[in-house]
Amino acid sequence: MMRSMTGFGQAEGGKSSLQWSVEIRSLNHRFFDCAIRLPAALAGLEEKVREAVRTRIKRGKITVSISAKKRADLSNGLVLDKAKIRFYIQSLRQIQKTFRLAQEPISINTLLSIPNLFTVDLPERANDEYWHSLQSVIDRAVSRLILAQEKEGLALERDLKGRVRIIKGSLKRIESAARRLPFERSKQLVERISKHNGAFTLDANRLEQEVALWTDRSDITEEVIRASHHIEQFQKSCAASGEKGKKLDFITQEIHREVNTMASKAQSSVVSSETIKIKSELDKIREQIQNVE
Repeated sequence: MMRSMTGFGQAEGGKSSLQWSVEIRSLNHRFFDCAIRLPAALAGLEEKVREAVRTRIKRGKITVSISAKKRADLSNGLVLDKAKIRFYIQSLRQIQKTFRLAQEPISINTLLSIPNLFTVDLPERANDEYWHSLQSVIDRAVSRLILAQEKEGLALERDLKGRVRIIKGSLKRIESAARRLPFERSKQLVERISKHNGAFTLDANRLEQEVALWTDRSDITEEVIRASHHIEQFQKSCAASGEKGKKLDFITQEIHREVNTMASKAQSSVVSSETIKIKSELDKIREQIQNVE
């Protein structure tokens, strides 16, 4: 199943006196990049949290936010950081004195805007004890994130399949036009010679040679075959399990390269028109697969 790199998962729980809240957000990224926000007392668990996420999410810019509070039937456990308030007030007074600013009173609203003014008073325990109850909550949040990614992945897959059908239709029309090119080239040469009102003698052998040379230079059979093969690989990769975003991006580049060659070799308005359509669809596909894990 195709999975998007964009999603959100949230879970709460905890069997101990603490209630954990875990939120995980994911955006598209070339590699696995995980930023973790958790209470200072749990800093030692950061790597365990990262590994718990990495085992199930292979690519994306991940943000994990973890908070803790005591259960409702216990005290709220909030602690006012008086040292932070004291430092904040002293710093403001020093700024006022240094720059000779008016000594305006510091309001309670100003103090409440200080980040992390209240912290959770976590009981003194080993990080491993906290990890035992926190891990299951993280797993549930990751599972919900994956469900969201898979839901968006289905929409992405439907869109990609539709664009692939358009490309395959254009390739068939290009292939059909390419088979008619030698005949059309021969007809063009005869018409040009005829315009000179008999000033030139039509040499059938020479005409055949010219058409053969032109056909050899403008033959796009190999490019059509390779592009069709790449399309098959693209479809198989979409249906495969595991990471596929990078592979799909590479295949799309290969298709684009073959189509560019077709456009430059085949001197045909039909081929030119169809290759423009294909490149337009490829650009949209590449934009979409940037969000595929």
